[in-house]
Amino acid sequence: MSACSSSEPSSGGAPKKGDTLTVVTVGTPQTLDPAKTVQNNAWLEQLAYEPLIVRKSDGTLLPGLASSWKYEGTDNTKFVLTLRPGVTFSDGGKLDAQNVVDHFAYVQKAGGQMAPFLTDDTFAATDPTTVTITSKTPNPNFPEILTQDYIIGGVISPAGLKATAGLGARTRGAGPYQIDAGQTVAGDHYTYVPNPNYYDKSAVHWSKVVIRVITSQQSVLNALRTGQADVAVGDPSTVDAARKAGLDVAAAPLLWSGVVLADRGGTMAAPLKNPEVRQALNFATDRAAITKALFEGIGQPTAQVTVPGGYGFDPALNETYPYDPAKAKSLLAGAGYPNGFPLRMATPQYQQLNLIAQALKQQWKQVGVDLQITDQANANQFVSDTFGGKYPAFMTAFGQLPIWMEGPSLFLPNAAFNPFHYQDQTLQSLYDKSSRATGDAKAALDREVVAHVTNQAWFVPVVSTSLPYYSRKTVDNVQTSAKEPLLSLTEITPAG
Repeated sequence: MSACSSSEPSSGGAPKKGDTLTVVTVGTPQTLDPAKTVQNNAWLEQLAYEPLIVRKSDGTLLPGLASSWKYEGTDNTKFVLTLRPGVTFSDGGKLDAQNVVDHFAYVQKAGGQMAPFLTDDTFAATDPTTVTITSKTPNPNFPEILTQDYIIGGVISPAGLKATAGLGARTRGAGPYQIDAGQTVAGDHYTYVPNPNYYDKSAVHWSKVVIRVITSQQSVLNALRTGQADVAVGDPSTVDAARKAGLDVAAAPLLWSGVVLADRGGTMAAPLKNPEVRQALNFATDRAAITKALFEGIGQPTAQVTVPGGYGFDPALNETYPYDPAKAKSLLAGAGYPNGFPLRMATPQYQQLNLIAQALKQQWKQVGVDLQITDQANANQFVSDTFGGKYPAFMTAFGQLPIWMEGPSLFLPNAAFNPFHYQDQTLQSLYDKSSRATGDAKAALDREVVAHVTNQAWFVPVVSTSLPYYSRKTVDNVQTSAKEPLLSLTEITPAG
């Protein structure tokens, strides 16, 4: 189904519309409900549910269902949205402030992946077109949270909210498309057709969009090579092959991969309590060699828990831990471990993390650290064990997030990636200040947060990589950036 195999000619100044856009995702969705789905499957909601705020491929925030938005006060606890007038959902319902309030209440109740971003918030319809969100604690990232990237900004219609059981298999949004159940087979392919009620007809670029589910990376590549698909989510292991096949590759920094030194209190692995030991492991890591061997052309060595151009990134931090085995040995000796120590670590088998782990085993052996690796093939078991505190260290590939959103996920006491609930008052203070700040002051505080985590060596970041997207010459505007590394399907247009 080639994207421009039967394009409709433009008329009356209308933009050219393609026949069918076929895209490939590697994850099998469990639901189409925006309140319950996970970010990896956001494409399926993005087409049908217009977000309150749209994030473009260059990171710019533009009006969606909200025509404007602002914070009131100075502490980032009150956020006000003014809604676009005259919006009609695909099922004929009308958008108003109470609808948005009811939508947020459902998101909180549903308890999906994104619900924690609205924890303890309250919502009020100040008037028919104004929604006020009040948070108990500062939240500087409401504009980002309400974009298509985090799904929950895509408002469900009033009728959909009255019949939420049906949201798993059909769409009730105000986006440019709606699902065609008759041309959809759950778990295999999902077909979307234009929403006749969409407020901006010029933004509907296709007569049909088909999302196919293909879990094998080689099969994904073959689908593009043979013209069965136009766009696909790629993988670091196939980027070189994709380029050799003549496909375009769009990729912006998204992930940092490395080790979580989780047991910073030393309850399971006593040496990790000492910051000098954690720093020694960083000095013992030859990041450049690992990047060249496993991620050449798609990765950059890194020593910090963000990516180039990302939130809190400081190029100077990457010079914190040059590869220096002698320095590592000296730090270990000073900490009371001149002969090193054994360290248990778990790794999953995706994003080549298991291969990074094996490389670290060889490198750390040179300074006396015996890395004892559990290679966990079952991804669910890996998550259960590591988040459950069964290993003092584990591998991860972590996507960049705004610092306020990253804290509860990565480094605050109740974060999933902090299973031993380690606390640091200096870090907490920096995080709290960043949460209340704006503009340049916030950017500077974000860098201080990342610098503190780096200097305390809570992690051993190794490489930053991009999430690649592949496309054929049949399409244009398949693009991402450091401020928007996730591809938006609604921007893709027919080639030419």
